[in-house]
Amino acid sequence: MSLSPDPLLAPLPHQPGILLVYLTNRCNLECRHCYAQAGPRGDTSLPPELAVRSLREVPSLGIGTIHISGGEPFLYADLPEVLACAAEQGVALNVTTNGTLVGARQAAMLKESGATAQVSIDGPEAYHDRFRRCEGAFLRSSQAIDRLVEAGVPVTIVSTVCQDNLASLEWLVGWAAEKGAQRVTVQPLLQLGRGAEIRDRKLTAYQICLLVLQLSDLGHTYEERGLRLGLSCRTVQYLREHPCAAYVCNGETCHRKVAKEIKKLIIRPDGSVVPEVSTLADRYSLGNLRDRTLSELVAAYFADGYAAFDRLCRAAYDQILPEWSAPIIPWEEVVSECSRMPELLDAAGPSPRRLADTFFPAE
Repeated sequence: MSLSPDPLLAPLPHQPGILLVYLTNRCNLECRHCYAQAGPRGDTSLPPELAVRSLREVPSLGIGTIHISGGEPFLYADLPEVLACAAEQGVALNVTTNGTLVGARQAAMLKESGATAQVSIDGPEAYHDRFRRCEGAFLRSSQAIDRLVEAGVPVTIVSTVCQDNLASLEWLVGWAAEKGAQRVTVQPLLQLGRGAEIRDRKLTAYQICLLVLQLSDLGHTYEERGLRLGLSCRTVQYLREHPCAAYVCNGETCHRKVAKEIKKLIIRPDGSVVPEVSTLADRYSLGNLRDRTLSELVAAYFADGYAAFDRLCRAAYDQILPEWSAPIIPWEEVVSECSRMPELLDAAGPSPRRLADTFFPAE
């Protein structure tokens, strides 16, 4: 979400923001990498009245896109009410799901709300089921994609790529094209949530280079078939040329003249709200919806808490980015890790070897 502090809640019309709502940490799967650490034992859900109240504030906050996620949102009993309210706001709406619970009724619900769907598929059936820790997950997700496409719901396939499935990327893109998906978004495995437990399977810097080249080639191949490919990371060159993309806005020296900005607001299942990165350390939170409305939390944060988050992002930008060796950088992971490990941003700055140890597995 792009917000200007003068007045506090006046949006920048050329760059509408994002509201990401995690409705629950309950999920019918327990995926190996889950950044939200969701699973069948999840017992925290956002009260529907708080979700609806926040969604109704979307127009005044300059938000242009609402993302609904979980856990698994189709386990959230009040999802129909939430989707109906989100649809009333007149902005883009997206629902992220593992797809295993999407039948004809759920597909029709998404179609009626005008939502697009993001469905997670990580590779061929045997690999996907193993990664998602559920036999039959691939088949049910595949059937869900068929139902969504048949219902007229635009589908994006989201795939987490690590050392174990990098070789399956070409297969995945071809499969997605055959299924009628409109987009494939690839995200290199991050060491967040349960992903930290398998950080040794992350792509190396060299493999990230291979991934970028392969995506570029596949993008050209499938462009004529109407399938778009995307990478969820920024390029280092882009961040160097556009510091605002790294949450570093500083008034007169910012080309948009923005002094304070939150591009993405994230509501967690417990009602807490954080800027930009869902796994940010709690000390950077805006507060909790149980105490104030979303607009009130944003206004108070700009007046008080924003400075600490700004210092974190600037320090990461100044000390991490110059030493980064790969062509792309998962900026959310970097900011999250730095928020939890401030020693990465000590006065001397991290050495290249220390950076490699922190964010890349051994070559």
